Amino acid sequence: MRQIVNDLQMNDRMPKKPPQLPAPTTTAADIERSIQALNKMAERLWGDGREAEAKALLDALDALNRALDRIRIGESRRVLH
Repeated sequence: MRQIVNDLQMNDRMPKKPPQLPAPTTTAADIERSIQALNKMAERLWGDGREAEAKALLDALDALNRALDRIRIGESRRVLH
């Protein structure tokens, strides 16, 4: 029992976790730049004869673009209301 009490007392003296820094904010422009860079990568893959990989990447980028559009629509609605 004394060991448990001692352990609890030690925990009280141990330093607390340092405060976490806020996560950096990612803007729509940052996402667009990333999409453009990945689009260039898909073009290089296509040019290297790796059409399957390029198509998969382009499909993923298309979905990401649609999601970004939905986010923008939601943000503009919040601003208007």
